[in-house]
Amino acid sequence: MALSKVASDFAREIRNHDWSDAPYRLDRAGHDRATDTRAGERVLTAEETDAVRTNVMWVTAQVLGHQDPNLDVYEFAEACGINTLTRHGQRDGSIEAGVRKEHDRYARPGTWEFDLVFITTATSDFYHRTVDCGQFKNGYRGAEVLTFPVDDGVPPKWKPCVYCVAVDRT
Repeated sequence: MALSKVASDFAREIRNHDWSDAPYRLDRAGHDRATDTRAGERVLTAEETDAVRTNVMWVTAQVLGHQDPNLDVYEFAEACGINTLTRHGQRDGSIEAGVRKEHDRYARPGTWEFDLVFITTATSDFYHRTVDCGQFKNGYRGAEVLTFPVDDGVPPKWKPCVYCVAVDRT
């Protein structure tokens, strides 16, 4: 899946910036020591620079993921210039572990709280409060999970699950 325009813009900016002296100076966006007339003497090692870049990516991904549940944090990290593979060529699990995420939902920026949502799939007849609902598990066939904020309501195509969604039966 392609990154959204805003995610692509953030990734290009993160990748473009020279982070090697980031802790030692305030600078404009897109800083590049090779063209800076006032380059400082203190610089980070390559490993320290990657750590700063990765932390910036995680903080940005947290907000982007909350706003866009389809954000692929690995795709975003790669676009930021971060290696997402282990030395054995496998996906590095620490990339996804760096964001606050639960059941494919990102925590609200600045908190450890998750917005209340209802979930379903395009092929389901019902919506649920959680992926842990037995009825959801029984009917789930690996389709993309759709989420709807509790406050906004769910389109009438789906009916509430009688096991996990409180329904007013009066």
